[in-house]
Amino acid sequence: MNKQRFTWLLGIVVVFAVVATALLVWLSQTSGGEGEVLELLAEVPQDGTTLGSEDAPVTVYLYEDLQCPACAAFARETFPELVRRYVEPGEVKVVSETIAVLGRDSVPAARATFAAGEQDRYWEYSTLFFLNQGRENSGYVTDEFLTSLAEETQGLDVDQWNEARGSEAAQSELDAAQTSARDEGIEGTPTLVIRGPEGTREVVGAVPIDRVSSAIDEVRGS
Repeated sequence: MNKQRFTWLLGIVVVFAVVATALLVWLSQTSGGEGEVLELLAEVPQDGTTLGSEDAPVTVYLYEDLQCPACAAFARETFPELVRRYVEPGEVKVVSETIAVLGRDSVPAARATFAAGEQDRYWEYSTLFFLNQGRENSGYVTDEFLTSLAEETQGLDVDQWNEARGSEAAQSELDAAQTSARDEGIEGTPTLVIRGPEGTREVVGAVPIDRVSSAIDEVRGS
C-alpha cells in the first residue's frame, strides 16, 4: 500500500471515529437529560396543569404549543433549571397554558396532555412529548404516537387517559387556554407571563434561565 492511500484510509478511520464518539456522547446526554428531568418532576407537587406549591408567591403562566420547536428547546434547556432553582424550593409555581396555534396536530397533542393532567401527570407527559417532538404538522401526532408516550409516563393509567382525552373536559381546558392567550395578547410561543407581589413581567421565546430569573426577581421584589 502506498503512502498516499494509507494516509487517505487513515483519514477516513479518524473521521468515522470522531462521528461515532460524538454520537455516543449525544445519546448519553439525551438519555441522561430525560431521566434527570423526569426524576426532578417526581419530587414536585402537581395539580392538573400546575407544578409546584399552591402557596408559592410567584406564578409563571407558560403559554406553549406542543408542536413548537422553540417550546421544545425551552423544555430541554431552561425549564429543568427553572424547576430546580425556583419550583422545587417552593418560590414559584408554573401553570401550563397549552394552546393549539400551529396546525392540526396541535389539537390532539394538547388534548392528550390535558388528559394526562387529570391524573396529575401533565408535566411528565408534556416533557416526553417535547423530547420526542417531530416535524411540525408532518402527521406524526397519531394515536399510536400519543399512546406510546402515555405508556412511557410513569404512574399514568393508560386506559383512563385514553378515555379522558376524548372527553369534553379536555376540550374545555384547551378552549380556556386559547381564551386566556387571546386575553393576554399572546403572539408567540413559548411566552411566560410571570406574576408576583410586585407586578407582572412577560418573557417571550426559548430564553436562557438568567432572563427568567431576572423577571422572577422583579415581580417578587427581591
